[in-house]
Parts: sequence; structure tokens; C-alpha cells
Amino acid sequence: WAKKYFDDKLVGTSATVGELSAEVTSVDSVTGDVDLNIRKGRLIAIYDVEIKLSWTAARGGSEEALTGTITIPEVAHDTDSYVYDISASKSTKDALPLKDFVRQKLTPEIGKKFEVFTEDLKQANGTDMYIPGNGPNDAPASAPAASAPRQERSVVESDVGVVKTANTTFSTVGITQSAEFVCSASDLYATLTDPSRVAIWTRAPVDGKPAEGETFKLFSGHIEGKYTKLVPGKAIEQTWRVATWPAGHYSTVKMQLEQLSSSTKLSLKQTGVPFNEEDATKANWDRYYWNSIKGTFG
Repeated sequence: WAKKYFDDKLVGTSATVGELSAEVTSVDSVTGDVDLNIRKGRLIAIYDVEIKLSWTAARGGSEEALTGTITIPEVAHDTDSYVYDISASKSTKDALPLKDFVRQKLTPEIGKKFEVFTEDLKQANGTDMYIPGNGPNDAPASAPAASAPRQERSVVESDVGVVKTANTTFSTVGITQSAEFVCSASDLYATLTDPSRVAIWTRAPVDGKPAEGETFKLFSGHIEGKYTKLVPGKAIEQTWRVATWPAGHYSTVKMQLEQLSSSTKLSLKQTGVPFNEEDATKANWDRYYWNSIKGTFG
């Protein structure tokens, strides 16, 4: 999309002063990343691209035009100052005024086109962005609820992304959490994976068994996923989703268990959480996992 956009907007951009004129003749390449995200209900454009252009310049009455290229190494969402690396097909004395004209008069016209890119990007691609939780069928389900009360924790946010499916596009975020339990790492591992123990702290039957490649369902099917890596007493990795999330979308959860002198530290990293479920997901881990385990087993 970005290559076509810059083709349409930049080719033909020109400047004329007296006998001197210059024009962008082609967009040779657009490389880098262009993305849209939704954070806290706001549509945000994130991009950083390098653009290479070809140009021609001439003096009125001159039979031969000067040609060359312009490389703009960084066109980014967080800058409005651009560097133009200009080269010309000739470096003769007669060519220098035309090259200077390109630098002084044509590049400001190019810069004007970059000024509207952010809004054009949002208008062209933002209308299909899906915001989970705003639809009529996204009502809160039974615990752990998508609208669970928020509890404050020390959380680092990362891994912002966008997921595209056949029917929708939505933004995702990543979260990390940590919790400490007064037990051994092997006991905590069993508490998180052994169906008989899990059934106690979830207060509901567990569907599935702890083996790599096996699926599981907790909280009467409200949470489901698949074990992807299990290292007894050390690590648990799984896909994980809430039933109210967009159909077929799973996050990735990685838990690391660290044996301390008299307790075990659990570190969790989760990626692919639908952005509008971020606060609820944090609260769900606290309320329905960590606090429930501590309340049940001490």
C-alpha cells in the first residue's frame, strides 16, 4: 500500500522558478515498516521507511536535461525533518545549478507530501480496524471475565502488533507479570499443570492433560489453549485465549519458574493479547490464577 501511495503522491511533484524546473519522475523503492495500532481507543500510525526517487531538471531552452536520484533514508512517524541524499548523472559546471535547484526547491515540495502521510494512512486503512469488546456479542462471560476489575501490578508492556484475519484486523499487545509463591518450583509446576490440582484452585473441572501438543480448557471452557513446551519445575509454554476474544485468535504464554531459597518466583510473558483486553487479562492473571492459587494452597 505504501509503495502505491508514494507512487501516486510523489511522481509528478515539481518546482519551477524562472527558467529552472525539476520534477520527480519515479519512485524506485520504498523499504521499511508501515503499521497501524490501536492503543487506549486511539488509532496510531507507526512507520519508518527509506524512499528512493528519480528526478529530472532542466533550464529553459536547454536541449539536455539533468537526471539523478534522491534517497530519503528515514521517513518516520516521529520526525518531520528529512535528509535528502541527492546524486546527479553529471557533475559538470553546468549541472551544478540544476542539482542545487533540486535541493533547494524540489525537496521542500517532496516534504509537503510526507506531512499528510500519517492522516492518509489512517483514513485509508483504519476503517477496518476491529476494536474487541465494542460489539453487541461481546458481553462479559463468567469468570474469568473479560471485564474483571483492574488490580494494580508492576507490568511492563511490549510487543505491540497487528493481527489480520479473513474477517477482521485488530491490534495486540504484550504483557509481563511476576508473582512469588511459598513453595518449591516442582510444587508450583504441578499446581499449574496437574488437572487434579488445577481443578481445586479454578473450582471447575479441567479438560485436558499436561503434555506437549495437548489442548486444555479451564473455567468451564472460558479459557482454552494448547501446551507447546513443558519442562517440569522450570517452564510452561502454551497458547491461550479467552472465549470472548476474536474467533480463532490465541495469545502465547511463557512461564518461567525460578527456585529461590524459600520460595519460587514465577515470571510470565504473554504476547498477542487483543489491545482492548489488556487490562482485563492482567486482572484475570492476578485474580483467577495467582490470588486463587495462594488462597487455596497458601
